[in-house]
Amino acid sequence: MNESLKKESETSEISALVGELPTWSTKKTVFQICTLLLLLGLIVYFTIFSDNEKAERVIDQPITVSEDGPIIEHLGYRYQFGEPGDVVVVRECNGTKLPWLLRVSTGELFRFDSWATVNTKEASLVRLIDRASGITVMKDPVCDQLPINSC
Repeated sequence: MNESLKKESETSEISALVGELPTWSTKKTVFQICTLLLLLGLIVYFTIFSDNEKAERVIDQPITVSEDGPIIEHLGYRYQFGEPGDVVVVRECNGTKLPWLLRVSTGELFRFDSWATVNTKEASLVRLIDRASGITVMKDPVCDQLPINSC
C-alpha cells in the first residue's frame, strides 16, 4: 500500500510540474510583451515623424539670392555667396553638408557654420592662403578634404 501512495504522489508532482504556468508568471509574461510592443511602437513613431518634421523645417526656409557671386543649390534652395570671382564648394563632414568659400582675390578661406535662413549669413575666416586659385572637394568617408589649388 505504501507503494501505491508513493506512485500516486509522484504522478501528482509530475502533473503539477507540466501543468499550467502559475498566474504570476502569466501576468509577468503579458506585461513584458505589452512593454515590448509599446517600445517598438514608440521607436517606429519617432523614426517616422522626426524625419518629417526635419524635412518640413528645411522646406520652410526662405530662398536667399543676392545679385553677384557664385550660386549653389542645396535642398531645393538657391544660395548666393560672396563676390564675383569667389569659389564656393559644399563639404560634407559627419553627415552635415556646409558651404566653404575661397576668395581668390585675397586668398581668404571662409567656413559657414550653417545655411542662411534670412538674407545674409556670416562666415568664419579659417586662414589665408597665398596665391590660391581654386578649391575642390575630395570625397572622404568621414569628412571631405578641401585641397586648395595655387598658381
